[in-house]
Amino acid sequence: MRIAVTGGSGKLGRAVVAGLRDRGHAVVNFDQHGARGPGFVQVDLRDFGQVNDALAGVGEQHDGLDALVHLAAIPAPGIRPDIETFHNNITATFNAFWGARRAGIRRIVYASSETVLGLPFDTPPPYIPVDEEYPARPESVYSLVKHLEEQLAIELVRWDPDLSITALRFSNVMDPEDYAAFPNSTATRWRANGTCGGTWMRATARRPWHAPSRPRRPASTGSSSRHPTP
Repeated sequence: MRIAVTGGSGKLGRAVVAGLRDRGHAVVNFDQHGARGPGFVQVDLRDFGQVNDALAGVGEQHDGLDALVHLAAIPAPGIRPDIETFHNNITATFNAFWGARRAGIRRIVYASSETVLGLPFDTPPPYIPVDEEYPARPESVYSLVKHLEEQLAIELVRWDPDLSITALRFSNVMDPEDYAAFPNSTATRWRANGTCGGTWMRATARRPWHAPSRPRRPASTGSSSRHPTP
């Protein structure tokens, strides 16, 4: 398949790009940062004109796409002011989804977040363990945007039943060696209590293209991914 990955230069994106290429897919990285060359297109996802044009085709990089993996975002709360996190992330996601739909791309996989559920649970959850019926309880602007993105995906698929959008609610994104720095972390306690799972990069590299091979009805949005941790 011909697949574009937004944010392919980030930690999560690098693992996904490598995993997809290892499985024989033709992958183009759409990011603001990266090395010039085959498989990379510099795109500002906040600019719909750039997104629309990049998805349609870019010189020798590609002449059309079969699928989109959308990972580009300010990746956590507290990195930028809340207003910048909101404007950047919701705009980039809308542009990516809408541009893909305009380009005839019918298969989208994107990164949501377990923070939609209220993690790190500074406000205690109404029940544990968290399951698929647990309602959204965003407690930050970052997680609020992730919730709004899931709702956006649900409505777009309702409008267009041939469109498939799969949301993966990732946890902290870490390489296996990163865990050594967090021996007593809250995340470790969550995993021990069975409240949620962590996102292990080797599992993440496999995960996005385990999405359905045919469009689902209704949306496959909001599925919670639980990955093995070392």
